[in-house]
Amino acid sequence: MDSCQSDISLRVLVVDDEPDMVTTLHDLLIGEGNHVDTAYNSAEALTLLEKKDFDLILTDLSMSGMNGVDLLKEVKTGHPDTEIMIITGYGTISSAVEAMRHGALNYLIKPVEPQEIILNVDRVKRRFALRGFDYKEHRFHNLIGKSPAMRKIFTLIPRVARMHGSVLIQGESGVGKELVAQAIHLSSTRKSKRFVPIDCGALSDTLLESELFGHKHGAFTGSTSDRIGMIETAHGGTLLLDEVGNASSYLQSRLLRVIEEKKVRRLGENTMIPVDVRILAASNAPLHDLVDDGSFREDLFYRLSGFVINIPPLRERIEDVPLLSRFFLELNAQYYEQLPSEFSPQAMEILMQYSWPGNVRELRTVVDRAIALAEGDTIEHMDITFNGSLMDDLPFEMPALSDANESVLSTPFYTAVETFEKNYLSLLLERAEGNISKASQLSGASRKTIREKGKKYGLL
Repeated sequence: MDSCQSDISLRVLVVDDEPDMVTTLHDLLIGEGNHVDTAYNSAEALTLLEKKDFDLILTDLSMSGMNGVDLLKEVKTGHPDTEIMIITGYGTISSAVEAMRHGALNYLIKPVEPQEIILNVDRVKRRFALRGFDYKEHRFHNLIGKSPAMRKIFTLIPRVARMHGSVLIQGESGVGKELVAQAIHLSSTRKSKRFVPIDCGALSDTLLESELFGHKHGAFTGSTSDRIGMIETAHGGTLLLDEVGNASSYLQSRLLRVIEEKKVRRLGENTMIPVDVRILAASNAPLHDLVDDGSFREDLFYRLSGFVINIPPLRERIEDVPLLSRFFLELNAQYYEQLPSEFSPQAMEILMQYSWPGNVRELRTVVDRAIALAEGDTIEHMDITFNGSLMDDLPFEMPALSDANESVLSTPFYTAVETFEKNYLSLLLERAEGNISKASQLSGASRKTIREKGKKYGLL
C-alpha cells in the first residue's frame, strides 16, 4: 500500500446478522487502522447513519427485515458519497447486478479471504488519497467547481431546495443538469424519498406516456400486467423531467394537468390517483425559445419555471477543469490496481485550452481514456486524446487553411484522404500493439472498420 493510503483511516460501518462475521470484519478493519462501528441489521445501521457519517459500509445481503440491497438504496438516497460493499453467502447474478446498478462498490461472496477485503478497502483509501484537500471546499454533493458561476449555483441550491415549486434547470448537454437536480433533492425535506429522473428525449411518445403515467393490464398491445408510472414512483420525492422540451404537445398537456391537479391517471384507467411529487425540469435549449417558436406550451413553461438555474458550459468556467479532472481521476481508483496520480503541466495545459463542446461529460471521457493510455504515474500530453483521435501523435502536421500551399492543394482529394487514413491507422495500430479491439477503443471506430481499412492498406 502507498504511504499516503496507509495514513488514511476510514470510518467504516459493518452490518451483518452473524455475530462471528461482525467480529471478524471488525477486528480485521481495526487492525488496518480504521474506525469501525457495527450493526446487526439494517434498522440499527440506519439509526447509526442518523448520528454520524461513514466513508464505507460493508453489509450482508440476506438479513431479516430490510436486506442489503434495500439498505444500499436507502443509504445512497441520503448519503450518496458513502461507498458500499455487499458481502453475502447467497450470491446470485441478479442480486449482484442489482447491487452494482444501485451504486455498490463491489460484491463479494462468502467465504471471503481477508486479503480480498483489505484489497477492496485499499481501493476506497486510494480514492480518498487522490481526493485532495480541495474537495470539501469546492464540492456540493456530486457537483465540483470553484468558478464564480458554480459557487453561485452551490449557494442557490439550498435556497431553491426549501421551495416547494418547480425548478427549471437549463444548460448545454453534458454540463451536469441531472447532478444539480439531484443536489436540490438531497438538500430538500424530500431527500429520504425517491429521486426519479426520466429522459423525455430518449423514448417514443407512447413509451414515454406509459413510463410517466403507468398503465393497466391490456391498456395497449404488449401490456400484460398493471404497472405504476414514474410520477407515482416519485410520490413523496422528486421527479426530474430531463430534456422536457422534447415532450409532445399531448404529453405537455397531460403534465400540465398533473402539476395543476396533483393527480395522475394511468393508461386504461379512469381513476385519478393523488400524488405528492416535486417536479424539476431540465432542458439543453432555452425553454422560452421553444415557447416563442410554438413547440412548447406557454402555460406549462410558466408552471415549470418557478425558479430557473442556468448552468454555464465548461468553456466559460475553464478554471473548473483541473478540479474536475482530478475528481475523475479519483473515481477511477476503484477500477485499477495502479493508476496515474497526477497530470503533467503540458497535459493540463491541453485540457485548459480545449473548448469542450461535450462539456463535463466529454472531460470525463477524455480523462478515462488518458488513464488507460498512461504508462507511468503521470498523465502526459500524448495521453490526452479527443474524439478518440491520437491528434498529438500524428507523424505530420495538418496545415491551417490559411497556410495551405499549392503542393497541398494539388494533391487529389481522395489521394489526400487515403494518405491520412493510412498514416493514422499505422500509428493507431502501433499504439494498440496490433490489437484490433484496443485500436477500436482508442479511436472510436468499429473493429470491422479498422480490420477492413487495415487490410486495404496492407497493415493487417
